[in-house]
Amino acid sequence: MEMEDHIDRVVAQWKRQGLEYDLGPVGIIGRSGRIMEYVDRALEAKFEEFGISRATFDVLAALRRNGAPFRLSQRDLMRSLLRTSGSMSLRIDMLEREGFVTRVQDQDDRRSVFVTLTPKGSSLLKEIIPEHLANETALISALTHSEREQLTSLLRKWLISLEANAAEGPVMHFGLVLLHPRASMMKRRAVGLPDVPGILVHFVEPGSWAEEAGFRKGDLICKIERRAVDSLAELRKALNKLRPRIKRFSILRGIEAIEL
Repeated sequence: MEMEDHIDRVVAQWKRQGLEYDLGPVGIIGRSGRIMEYVDRALEAKFEEFGISRATFDVLAALRRNGAPFRLSQRDLMRSLLRTSGSMSLRIDMLEREGFVTRVQDQDDRRSVFVTLTPKGSSLLKEIIPEHLANETALISALTHSEREQLTSLLRKWLISLEANAAEGPVMHFGLVLLHPRASMMKRRAVGLPDVPGILVHFVEPGSWAEEAGFRKGDLICKIERRAVDSLAELRKALNKLRPRIKRFSILRGIEAIEL
């Protein structure tokens, strides 16, 4: 007979209330969140032994696994670790003061900065990684080898679906948090603005390229270089084109047409 965990007791409490809810997702989401609470505590405790945080380790590890010369642009680091440019800048400032990384400005784009792992940072990783992996192994020790493989496969399937559907929610591009086109239209309808295809700016990060360019919350991106943008995939495609290096955006600010 299987033992009960905290989530079993939570589900039982809801059922006793006689409410007709589908509690199936609670068994997965609730357990995932609770497990990660324990995992986060254990990982942070191990990193604290080396005088760093998990966030610091994530940055150093991202640079190291990228291969020689162990360098990434600050923008690529931000995307890889799902951080905003502001929080990433503060993190790199601290790492630079500690001597774990160096910054070098991109010669071709003065607004872009490369972050490079130093010998001191690499040496620290050599100490940490074996103990970090041993710590993670201990955290999953209750699972057999076949159970680990099965769980890995299921988690991969789940993550792939979330990554594929990420466009449905807010995403970050160059300091802009953007909404999916369907959500954008619903937001405009809610305030009485006409239905126009596009991507709505949900948030502009202070100090970002987007703020410098003049974007504001509520702007609707309709075109880039006179080409209609009706999906986040089209937006990414347009932004990733090498030419022109400076992109012209056609937006609606309310009902006013503006170019940035």
